[in-house]
Amino acid sequence: MKSYNRYSILISFVSIVLIQCQSKIDEGVSIDTPSFLIDNKEVLPFEASVSDIEFIPLIAPEDTLINLSGKVYDLVIKDKIYYANKSFKDLSIHSFDLNGNHLRSWNKKGNGPGEYPTIHGIIVEDNTLFINTGRGNLLEYSLPELDYLSEIKLADNNFVPTVSKSGEDNWLISTEKTGNGREKIFQIINSETKNTKELSILSLPFSGELNPGLVANTNNGKLLNFGLSDTIYHYQQDTVTTYLTLNFGSKGISAEDYELDGHAFMEKILLSQNYAFNSGLIDYSDGILKLMIYGIDKSNNFNQEDLSTFPFYDVFIQRDTGMKKITKSLTDVRNSTYSKDGYFYQVLQYEDWQRALDLSYFGKYEELLLQCVENLIDEEDPIILKYTVGF
Repeated sequence: MKSYNRYSILISFVSIVLIQCQSKIDEGVSIDTPSFLIDNKEVLPFEASVSDIEFIPLIAPEDTLINLSGKVYDLVIKDKIYYANKSFKDLSIHSFDLNGNHLRSWNKKGNGPGEYPTIHGIIVEDNTLFINTGRGNLLEYSLPELDYLSEIKLADNNFVPTVSKSGEDNWLISTEKTGNGREKIFQIINSETKNTKELSILSLPFSGELNPGLVANTNNGKLLNFGLSDTIYHYQQDTVTTYLTLNFGSKGISAEDYELDGHAFMEKILLSQNYAFNSGLIDYSDGILKLMIYGIDKSNNFNQEDLSTFPFYDVFIQRDTGMKKITKSLTDVRNSTYSKDGYFYQVLQYEDWQRALDLSYFGKYEELLLQCVENLIDEEDPIILKYTVGF
C-alpha cells in the first residue's frame, strides 16, 4: 500500500489534534488553577457514568430522497433539533421536533447569492440560523423557511473553522495560521465596527497546518480548547484566564516530542498508543466539562485506517468539586456534541449504534436503544443519544 493511502486517515486526525498545543509555563497558569490527573485507573463503563439517558430516532418521511446518514455533521438543540450534514456531497440541513419527527429539510449548496459552498458549523439564535462556511464569513437565514438575509464578513483568513456568538455583533473565532511561529489563534471580531481583538493564547509551531480551536458556552463566558493542549481556558469580557489543567502522568508528551515532524509524531505518539493527549473537542453542561482524550488506555483492536478503533475516551470533569468520570468513547474525533439544560447530546450513526450493540456498550440501557431502533423508518438513519452525567 502506498504511504499516502496508509496514512490518509491518520493525517486527517493528526491535522486536528497535532496543530494546537499549549505551554502552561508560557501562558502563566496560576498555581490556583485546579489540575486533574487523567489515567486509566478510573475508567468506568458508560452505564456507570450517566444518570439519565434517552435515545431519540431521527425519523425521515417515507418515500422521500432525504438522506440523514453522514460521517461528518453538526447538531444544535433549541426548541427544535437542527442537524446539518457537513459532507461536501450533501450539505443538507434538517429540522425535527424534540421527539425526532421530521419537520423540514433545506439544501442551498452552491456559490450563488444565498447559497453556501460548505458547512463548517451552524448557529441558531432565536429565529435566525447562521452557517459558518469556513471561509471567514457567515451566511444568515431566517427560520423557519431558511430565507437568505445577509452575509456577515468576519475575517480574510483562508480558513475559519470555528465561530461562536459572543454578544451583540461580537463573534469569537479561531483561525488558520500560516508559518511555524507561535501566533494568537482566537479573535473577537465585531461584525459592525470590524474591530478585532486577538486573545492572548498562543499556538506552537505546528499550528500553521490547521486550526482546531474549539469553544464551549458556559453561563458566564466561554471555554476554549485545542488539540494537545494541557490547559482549558476561560474567556469572559475581554479577559482570558486558566480554567483547569490536565495531567497525563507517565503518558504525557515531552517538550522535545513537539519538535518532531508530522510523520515522526504519528509513529511515536499516535501509532504506539503509548501517549495520552487532549483531542481538542469540548462541551459544557450545567457545571460539567466534557473532553475527548486519546490514549488513556490502549485499544486491543487498533486499526490505523479506522478511526472507530482509536482509543478515544470521554472525560467528564466537575471542576468545582474536583470530581471526574472517564468512559470509553463510542464515537470519534470528527464530530462534537451539543449540550442544553444539563444534558449532553450526540449523534449515533448506524455504524455507531450497531457497534454499541456488538460491544454491549450501553449495558442496562441497551433495551432502550433496541426500542429506538424499532422506530426508525430507515435502519441507516441516525439516533440522538441524550444523557446526563451523574456525580
